Amino acid sequence: MTPRRSIVIPKAQSGQRLDLYLAQLLGISRGYVRRLLGLKRIRLGGCMPRKGVILNAGDRVEILPFHDPQDGPRAAPEVPVHVLREGEGLLAVEKPAGLPTHPLDFEETKTALNALLARYPELSGVGDGGLRSGVLHRLDTHTSGVLLFATSADVWRRVRVEFAKRRVQKRYLARVHGAYRGTLEIALQLAHRGRRMRVVASGGREAVTQLSPVREIGDTTLVEVRPLTGVMHQIRATLSHLGHPLLGDLEYGSTRDLGRHLLHATFISTLGFDAASSVPEVFESEL
Repeated sequence: MTPRRSIVIPKAQSGQRLDLYLAQLLGISRGYVRRLLGLKRIRLGGCMPRKGVILNAGDRVEILPFHDPQDGPRAAPEVPVHVLREGEGLLAVEKPAGLPTHPLDFEETKTALNALLARYPELSGVGDGGLRSGVLHRLDTHTSGVLLFATSADVWRRVRVEFAKRRVQKRYLARVHGAYRGTLEIALQLAHRGRRMRVVASGGREAVTQLSPVREIGDTTLVEVRPLTGVMHQIRATLSHLGHPLLGDLEYGSTRDLGRHLLHATFISTLGFDAASSVPEVFESEL
């Protein structure tokens, strides 16, 4: 735990946003600052402030004790997770829908990483370390399927290079609204707009995706998806842009609330290590 701190804002920091100031002061991300604000670990003038409040010289900021994100998450043996394959410094697990990839703060334990740490403590400190120890890539909370972790720093670095060079093979199965037809490779520019990613004309991150229909089920279609890049919400935003949002993806235009969106990571391959995950029955069932 970090010690309790009380800081008087100097004149040089007057006019700065609270979250930016604290991120720089504490050496943590703005996202983690927001978590601390939500946990009421930060006070401004004795009150619970908003993240975007502007600081004035002489303001007093109190920072209550909190877990440093570099401390790493706690092991959670009670959280079930199925290991599909292990070896060569890699772990492939089958993440169910509803389970986050990794925690956002020390108090959170119901994630794939917390579950794995109970069986593979060597994950701690690998790669980015802290709350992202061993994490090679992420799946959205409501995306299911194969997820890859590294148990050694050397393997983590090598696989991250493979991701950067677009040499990691990934396949997904999506169930989308409407009759999707035609094999397509599409490149879009995506940028953050609130909690969502939006297609923009320029200035976004390039998202390249290959799409191929598998079969139609009623007024929906199963589509094989191969992302060639790794942009947040890439598949979800691309399918929504094409007018075929994922079933259950209310954020991106679905009209059916299924408690999850129907996107499943079926396969991943890198450095001669590959793993596959079976598709849940809901992808084939009548809805």
